[in-house]
Amino acid sequence: MNNELITITEYCVKYEIDPLFINSLEESGIIVFTNVGLEKFIHTAQFAEIDRYIHFHYDLHINIEGIDAIRHLLNKVSDLQDEISQLKRQLLLHESQ
Repeated sequence: MNNELITITEYCVKYEIDPLFINSLEESGIIVFTNVGLEKFIHTAQFAEIDRYIHFHYDLHINIEGIDAIRHLLNKVSDLQDEISQLKRQLLLHESQ
Protein backbone atom coordinates (compact mmCIF):
# COMPACT_ATOMS: atom_id res chain seq x y z
CA MET A 1 0.00 0.00 0.00
CA ASN A 2 1.09 3.56 -0.63
CA ASN A 3 3.08 4.81 2.37
CA GLU A 4 1.08 8.05 2.34
CA LEU A 5 -1.96 6.11 3.55
CA ILE A 6 -2.53 4.39 6.88
CA THR A 7 -5.47 2.22 7.86
CA ILE A 8 -7.83 3.58 10.45
CA THR A 9 -6.98 0.61 12.67
CA GLU A 10 -3.23 1.27 12.43
CA TYR A 11 -3.75 4.96 13.13
CA CYS A 12 -5.95 4.33 16.15
CA VAL A 13 -3.56 1.75 17.63
CA LYS A 14 -0.49 3.92 17.02
CA TYR A 15 -2.02 7.07 18.51
CA GLU A 16 -4.26 5.31 21.07
CA ILE A 17 -7.48 6.79 19.69
CA ASP A 18 -10.94 5.23 19.82
CA PRO A 19 -11.88 4.14 16.26
CA LEU A 20 -15.47 5.20 16.96
CA PHE A 21 -14.28 8.80 17.33
CA ILE A 22 -12.45 8.69 13.99
CA ASN A 23 -15.50 7.11 12.33
CA SER A 24 -17.72 9.82 13.85
CA LEU A 25 -15.53 12.47 12.22
CA GLU A 26 -16.12 10.81 8.85
CA GLU A 27 -19.84 10.28 9.39
CA SER A 28 -20.29 13.97 10.17
CA GLY A 29 -18.30 14.98 7.07
CA ILE A 30 -15.42 16.52 9.01
CA ILE A 31 -12.80 14.24 7.44
CA VAL A 32 -12.81 12.06 4.35
CA PHE A 33 -11.28 8.59 4.17
CA THR A 34 -9.77 6.90 1.16
CA ASN A 35 -11.45 3.58 0.42
CA VAL A 36 -9.41 0.75 -1.06
CA GLY A 37 -11.53 -2.34 -1.37
CA LEU A 38 -13.26 -2.87 1.95
CA GLU A 39 -10.55 -1.05 3.93
CA LYS A 40 -10.62 2.64 4.87
CA PHE A 41 -7.43 4.70 4.98
CA ILE A 42 -6.37 8.08 6.30
CA HIS A 43 -4.05 10.12 4.11
CA THR A 44 -0.96 11.38 5.97
CA ALA A 45 -1.78 14.93 4.81
CA GLN A 46 -4.80 14.77 7.15
CA PHE A 47 -2.77 13.96 10.27
CA ALA A 48 -2.38 17.57 11.47
CA GLU A 49 -6.08 18.23 11.00
CA ILE A 50 -7.07 15.02 12.80
CA ASP A 51 -4.62 15.78 15.61
CA ARG A 52 -6.36 19.12 16.10
CA TYR A 53 -9.75 17.37 16.34
CA ILE A 54 -8.34 14.81 18.77
CA HIS A 55 -7.10 17.67 20.95
CA PHE A 56 -10.51 19.37 20.81
CA HIS A 57 -12.31 16.16 21.74
CA TYR A 58 -10.06 14.51 24.31
CA ASP A 59 -8.35 17.51 25.93
CA LEU A 60 -11.09 20.12 25.67
CA HIS A 61 -14.07 17.70 25.81
CA ILE A 62 -15.73 19.12 22.70
CA ASN A 63 -18.25 16.87 20.98
CA ILE A 64 -18.41 16.16 17.24
CA GLU A 65 -20.96 18.91 16.60
CA GLY A 66 -18.75 21.41 18.43
CA ILE A 67 -15.71 20.30 16.43
CA ASP A 68 -17.66 20.83 13.22
CA ALA A 69 -18.72 24.32 14.35
CA ILE A 70 -15.14 25.23 15.33
CA ARG A 71 -13.84 23.89 12.01
CA HIS A 72 -16.38 26.01 10.15
CA LEU A 73 -15.46 29.14 12.13
CA LEU A 74 -11.71 28.57 11.67
CA ASN A 75 -12.23 28.19 7.92
CA LYS A 76 -14.25 31.41 7.90
CA VAL A 77 -11.49 33.25 9.82
CA SER A 78 -8.90 31.97 7.35
CA ASP A 79 -11.02 33.14 4.41
CA LEU A 80 -11.43 36.56 5.99
CA GLN A 81 -7.68 36.82 6.64
CA ASP A 82 -7.03 36.00 2.99
CA GLU A 83 -9.52 38.65 1.94
CA ILE A 84 -7.90 41.25 4.22
CA SER A 85 -4.48 40.43 2.75
CA GLN A 86 -5.84 40.82 -0.76
CA LEU A 87 -7.48 44.14 0.11
CA LYS A 88 -4.24 45.40 1.69
CA ARG A 89 -2.33 44.55 -1.49
CA GLN A 90 -4.92 46.39 -3.58
CA LEU A 91 -4.74 49.37 -1.25
CA LEU A 92 -0.95 49.49 -1.46
CA LEU A 93 -1.14 49.38 -5.26
CA HIS A 94 -3.71 52.16 -5.25
CA GLU A 95 -1.65 54.32 -2.84
CA SER A 96 1.53 53.92 -4.88
CA GLN A 97 -0.12 55.35 -8.03
